[in-house]
Amino acid sequence: MKLLKKFLPYVKPHRLRFYQAAIAMVVVALSNMATVGLIDVVINGLLKGDDLTGSQLDEFLSQFAGPLLDKSLSYRTLVIITISLPLLMLIKSMAAYIQNYLMSWLGQRITQQLREDLFRHLHRLSLEFHSGQKAGEILARATNDLTIVQSMLQFVPLYLIRDFLTVIFLMTALFFINKNFALVALGMIPIASMVIIPLGRKMRDASSKSQAIMGNIYHRFQESLHGMMLVKALNYEEGATRKFQKENEAFFTQMMRYLRATALSGPLMEFIGSLMMAGLFFYGGREILHGNMDAGAFGGFLGAFFMAYAPIKNLGKLNSELQRGLASSERIFQLLDEKPNVVDRPGARRLSRLETAITLDDVTFQYPTRDTPALDHVSFEVRRGETIAIVGPSGSGKSTLVQILLRLYDPGKGRILFDNIDLKDLDIRTLRDRIGLVTQETMLFNETVQGNIAIGREDTPLAAVVEAAKVANADAFIQQLPHGYETELGDRGLRLSGGQRQRLAIARAVLRDPEILVLDEATSNLDSASEKEVQRALEQIMQGRTSIVIAHRLSTIQNADRIIVLSDGRIAESGTHSELLLRDGLYSKLHALQSAEPKHEETTA
Repeated sequence: MKLLKKFLPYVKPHRLRFYQAAIAMVVVALSNMATVGLIDVVINGLLKGDDLTGSQLDEFLSQFAGPLLDKSLSYRTLVIITISLPLLMLIKSMAAYIQNYLMSWLGQRITQQLREDLFRHLHRLSLEFHSGQKAGEILARATNDLTIVQSMLQFVPLYLIRDFLTVIFLMTALFFINKNFALVALGMIPIASMVIIPLGRKMRDASSKSQAIMGNIYHRFQESLHGMMLVKALNYEEGATRKFQKENEAFFTQMMRYLRATALSGPLMEFIGSLMMAGLFFYGGREILHGNMDAGAFGGFLGAFFMAYAPIKNLGKLNSELQRGLASSERIFQLLDEKPNVVDRPGARRLSRLETAITLDDVTFQYPTRDTPALDHVSFEVRRGETIAIVGPSGSGKSTLVQILLRLYDPGKGRILFDNIDLKDLDIRTLRDRIGLVTQETMLFNETVQGNIAIGREDTPLAAVVEAAKVANADAFIQQLPHGYETELGDRGLRLSGGQRQRLAIARAVLRDPEILVLDEATSNLDSASEKEVQRALEQIMQGRTSIVIAHRLSTIQNADRIIVLSDGRIAESGTHSELLLRDGLYSKLHALQSAEPKHEETTA
């Protein structure tokens, strides 16, 4: 019930349509009940000649169906039945159409809103959540689980309201026809419950496990498709396939548990129904032989029973659909219930501009999955307009420092201050608006060139985008693309070279006109020619800005105002390029190693 209550906010805006669908379901159920009365009329009216018309009905029939009538009571009954049956079926068909259409509309609309909320919520969650999740698992919840939930929303109310009311109305009719008969039919309900409840538990458990495995399958597909070049280069096709086969087999096993339970529920319900039918035939036949029931009542009773059988069977299906839908709903709402770790404090201040300095005061940060801190008591200051370079071996904490500055993570200890204001007291959006970021791995979207440069600035005119591209030395190659700035770049922009992708990333940063520029190993993956092009573009946009440069190649940061050397999350040393070389410390050793690399390459060549 707690899970079902979570759907109420999604149903509430559309409650009028739900009420309309419910009314249509009531009409369908009443139509089924009226059909039972019609069966009684047919049998008793035609076989016994009962007169079913009164004076007002006679007058009505005389006006509209006079030529069809004669003085025979049976003939009058026949005309009434002939008119009533199509009219009743028309009403039922119209109501059935309305209920099906409205419930389909509600299922689609609620699922659409859930999908949007899920997408929006995933963007609100902190980076810590995403770094600990498989993308394929999240994708499975956003696609496969939502499809199952949509089916539940569409069909469960239909089965629950329409078919439940149909059974109730028909049972009421049975009590009017013969109370003892009705009691015999109702006596089978506890037996049916004993079958449905344990099967339902099994179905929900199997469905939940199968959807979790489906997340792994999605992850395998995504992983192999994104890394297909490496898979082929390492001859890993068979290994990847074996792992996929193992997870695919696990999914098959769980689905078969679910399908066995589903397949078993139908035949069991039919067997229980046959027991009810046998009992009713025996009891009804005996009553007719003893003269306690006429043929019309018995026919109406059997008709009601047969009409109730399909809804009862649907109620059995309802359990299967409901359990599967609830299992998927639980997985979706688990995501929606996740809380971001990094949020704005009440009354957070907007960062208009940096006036004095960025200060890191004894900052310590440790990832939840690691045993040692990524940053350990780090303190330094970046004054307005300065260029500070951060260097160090792999794993020393350089990229973590960038993520802390952007407040993608909050430090476990210590503070980061912008103009002596704690970073946690600043509005996150305005903070990130003032920071331009160019990273080692350039992320381009399946968008046009203009759309990729203007990410987060979608209303920017083309002229401003072109100007930013010129500053980033990107306009020349963009003009050579098939449709210029309107060229679609495709998945991850792989149609472009590494240098071209990086220059688009720089143009993106230029367009934001950031006061603070953060470069996270922006040239480390480029060849020499591309590196020079990108470096020229970077030097141009760094002028007059506060810049923090994370660098692997020391040749790119020799002109920095200050260089901070990290080792194992701590500051090992700091100073200018020339000062650090004279100290013969870690920086000097790193510089010596990199200086030797070109000579080694020449010897090898």
